[in-house]
Amino acid sequence: MPRYSDFNIHGDNIVECERTFDLIKAALAEQLESIAGPNGSPVCPEFQFCLRNTNKSLHFTFFPGFGRWNEDILQFVRERGGILREAADVIITGVTSKYEEPLIAIEYCSALPAGNQAWQRNGRAYSFGLARIPYLYVAELGGYELAANRIRKASRMPNPAVPFSYLAYSLEQNTPVFPIFVTSLGAGEATRIAHTDEFADNELIALTRAIILDEDPKRIYEILRRKVLSLIRKRAVESRSNQTLTDQQWGNVYSNIKQGRSFVDFLVENAPLVWAKKTSITSLTETAKTLMELTSKNAIGLTSNVLPMCIVPRDKRPDYALRVSALYGDLPVNFVEWLARKEHLVICWVLGFKPRGDDARPDRGLPPFTRMLIGRKSDLLSVVYGPAPIVTWALLQNEPTKLIQKNGLWEAILAVSDALLVDSATNKKTNHGFLRLHWETAIQTPTKRTILTKPFPTRVGENDVDTVLHTLLSRHAGPEIYEGMCNPPGGDWSGVSLQPPDRSLELRWLTLPRVSGADTKRPDHVFQLFGITLRPIILSVESKETANAVENSIGPRLSAYIGNLIMSPASIERKNSSQPWRHSTHRLNPDHFIFASAVAFISGTESQIASVITEAKVDIVLAYVFELNGKSCEIRFIANSNTGSIISKYASHLNLSGTGISIRLG
Repeated sequence: MPRYSDFNIHGDNIVECERTFDLIKAALAEQLESIAGPNGSPVCPEFQFCLRNTNKSLHFTFFPGFGRWNEDILQFVRERGGILREAADVIITGVTSKYEEPLIAIEYCSALPAGNQAWQRNGRAYSFGLARIPYLYVAELGGYELAANRIRKASRMPNPAVPFSYLAYSLEQNTPVFPIFVTSLGAGEATRIAHTDEFADNELIALTRAIILDEDPKRIYEILRRKVLSLIRKRAVESRSNQTLTDQQWGNVYSNIKQGRSFVDFLVENAPLVWAKKTSITSLTETAKTLMELTSKNAIGLTSNVLPMCIVPRDKRPDYALRVSALYGDLPVNFVEWLARKEHLVICWVLGFKPRGDDARPDRGLPPFTRMLIGRKSDLLSVVYGPAPIVTWALLQNEPTKLIQKNGLWEAILAVSDALLVDSATNKKTNHGFLRLHWETAIQTPTKRTILTKPFPTRVGENDVDTVLHTLLSRHAGPEIYEGMCNPPGGDWSGVSLQPPDRSLELRWLTLPRVSGADTKRPDHVFQLFGITLRPIILSVESKETANAVENSIGPRLSAYIGNLIMSPASIERKNSSQPWRHSTHRLNPDHFIFASAVAFISGTESQIASVITEAKVDIVLAYVFELNGKSCEIRFIANSNTGSIISKYASHLNLSGTGISIRLG
């Protein structure tokens, strides 16, 4: 029997909770007799699974939004050893009457796994691995980048070193930390065939079952290792000659690591790739430029000649240290002595900062990515050469603990590095070189304690607005409602789905434009209502925490966004949810629909609500009143047009008995 019968699904938002719930349903499909729910509170939906041939039932509670409960699950992960402030999309915990235990963390990624995006999430993998919590990076493979006119460009794939870093780290940490490549909804037939051996959709389902039912997952983990290694080797074959390791070299280095041998030693002895550091930033200092040239003459590539990582072999390191010392002139003595150690030196090059000084977020994953590849025993120097804000340097010099607390990029750099060299155009404060001793006391030491999270938010907010709206119209409404998009805080804008008037297809537009036009605004929610008017209604909703946050004239912009989008071809289509997606050329005619808009927020004063009714120019205003820590929620449907009245009357007739949600008109 399962070790736990109660589970908490801690998610970044309601969408991640629902996505994981669907995964659990698929994993337990053969055992399921019935599912009851949602019940519980409107902001923490609960479900019960009754299993066949047993009187056993499983209970699942959603916790949408991190940091909103009596216990912070992310802080708990940090206390267990996860030293970075990185969140997964979902953490599933097993629950008893006294405590809850993290069973697995999952990150879902529908973004294209290429460029620096490919390693952006390595910090999360690194941190959960340190906390001894299995971590799955579920990445869609085979998706397409879209041109400005929404025409498909080339399918993009990750550099092989990125998935390999997970394999190497899992072996060293003895904790499963895996990328799981699943079929992108937009993958073409050629990609599906070419990567049949790498797609792990079924293994993801099987592993979820093993986690929930407390079955031995070792066989599944071994299959996942083989699939990841297969993709790595296939990517090596597809790469340019001498740009990365060969197919055979990747296989050999994996065998070496399994036997406890050094990855860095293998590369120096067997794969000395030519490497050169290049950058196009205009703020690059002359000394940084010289350092890059000097390093390029002494280093080899760390698995690649294009990635910002390299190795200075041990026989070149003393001379390299002398030249670096001469270049700067003011490096601390102990730093120069460390730099001259007779061990291989790995260098990670962190641009880190955009021209105005704000963080380049993908670089938060670069130092952990490097450390995951090389292991904890190799020397790692991080070189920061981007234009960090001037205030950074005084903090680095005098208060590194405060710098780590304030900035996630610096936390990632310092947590994994043995030494740091800074050469930034904004740095007039430091003498460039630092050793780990300078900041080591700021790295949190693992502690032991237990937590038990209660399903009441410490305060209600936008997450709760989205959760209630999603639950109301996707779970409690009838078949007349089709949910096409739900994008709460932390959502990824991965796509919107719509049906034609005859409901014969599901059409989906992928890779939504990141920037809305001046006259359009991406909605947070999209619903279709069929059969209550002559033409189907497409309802676009903007959700906010307060009335004051609602933009003027938002309604027409919401509707215009969807109207413009559907005049372009859908990316993919399918006849129903049991059918596979396929590429589509289908367009919808805006004239076949009624477009409506709404705003949803936590109710304020009557004057604030009146201002939204007047200024937002939406068909419906949804004003929420939460009571008893989210145990109940009343939604005022305030119609502002004839279409708004029709939708409001439909909603008022829904059977919401026992849901904790009530609707009041006007």
